[in-house]
Amino acid sequence: MKKNNFTYKMAICFSLFCCCELNNTVLAHEGHDHPHNTEQITIGRSTYTHFKSILSVYHEVFDDVSSGQLNHVPVSAQMLINTAKKGIETESRNPGLHMMQCILEGAQKLQRAECLQDAQNAFALISDAISPFLQSWPNLLKNNKINLFECKAHGHYWLQPHDASPVCPYAYGVTTKCSIVTIDIH
Repeated sequence: MKKNNFTYKMAICFSLFCCCELNNTVLAHEGHDHPHNTEQITIGRSTYTHFKSILSVYHEVFDDVSSGQLNHVPVSAQMLINTAKKGIETESRNPGLHMMQCILEGAQKLQRAECLQDAQNAFALISDAISPFLQSWPNLLKNNKINLFECKAHGHYWLQPHDASPVCPYAYGVTTKCSIVTIDIH
């Protein structure tokens, strides 16, 4: 009887240990090469709210950068900065925290952009920070009615409404070397 009880307790302890180890596993690489990473990135529920706000401002920045009109970019960049800071405060998972920090870095550079090329480079930081999350959760692309594109010439990503013709924000309207990123939705 004691042997069975001991075996039962050991099995429970082992199961709890395995669950804790799985829960502590980092779900994403923390380098700046996110787009090529195949591991799943997760964020907390409170951070998802901030992420949705970032997406709405992101579209405004995309429109401005892709058209070469930078008049509204500083205001949009400040909105991204504020929202990314809130995301950093609420996110406890390393991959999500890293994503928000990269968005903040890109937004700060976007705010200081003095020319179109500076704005494009800052926009690339933001886009490249967001794209691995959307690659991990492709239903978000579908639910938000957006497509993820990759500029092969510049090696960066961008998001665009799915019903719009692709406009590369890095090549100022040229999309010949750009492609939609297809992601399997399970």
